[in-house]
Amino acid sequence: MIKTWFRNIALGVLLLLCFQADAHAVKNPPTLFGKANEQLKNGYYQEALTAYKKLEQNKQWSGALFINMGITYQRIDSLGKAKYYYLKASRFDGTEERAKQAVEYLDNQFSHQSVKLPKLPWDVDTEWLQRRVGAPALLAWGIILLNLGILVFISRWFFAQIPDITRNVAIGIMVLGILVIASGFYTRYIDDRYKQAVMVTEQSPVLEKPEKESTLISQSFEGYTFTVDEYKSQSKSGWSYVRMSNGLYGWIPNTKILIL
Repeated sequence: MIKTWFRNIALGVLLLLCFQADAHAVKNPPTLFGKANEQLKNGYYQEALTAYKKLEQNKQWSGALFINMGITYQRIDSLGKAKYYYLKASRFDGTEERAKQAVEYLDNQFSHQSVKLPKLPWDVDTEWLQRRVGAPALLAWGIILLNLGILVFISRWFFAQIPDITRNVAIGIMVLGILVIASGFYTRYIDDRYKQAVMVTEQSPVLEKPEKESTLISQSFEGYTFTVDEYKSQSKSGWSYVRMSNGLYGWIPNTKILIL
């Protein structure tokens, strides 16, 4: 009886120590990240992925984390997921170029290549604003410019020596501020509504309606990228309404893609 009691206590203490060690690893990302990197280096890919996913779930995001997750998935021949994480890594300044090179390499390894229509200049500009400036910064700069224009305009009421051309300058600054604010709202709208997604399964049909028996629009394969309309996708649980890189629109099951 006493031996059983001591054994239960010892087991409880051991479990508590294991739990505390695991919690410490999650709270201490560099330690867990370093261990995962060692596992990746030594070829223990599933163990490395488990550690990387813990960091991802705890929002310890970085370009290095996503690059290494892409490398790990590439090593286990899951190229769709590898591309997904390389694309995530490309959004960080420190890993942008390396990630883009990895995506370019992967695109040449997929057995099926998708036709890609060139982006419209407006779409290119909006994407640049999303990544390099951001909607909050655009709104802030727009408000600053608008207020500056108003101050310059009303200053003429108090200082008679200010030349008349100041009025036109003030109006120009206010108009510029309004345009920047409008760009901020539009960028925020686009960022909220449209997301990029990657096909991570071997293949899947893109359908006219969110129903398995619906008309086939196109066949998609691992590594294909889509633009997901988040607003329209909300109308049907389990499905995403997507625009393919060749310009076609249709529905695809959520289980087939990962959304960035």
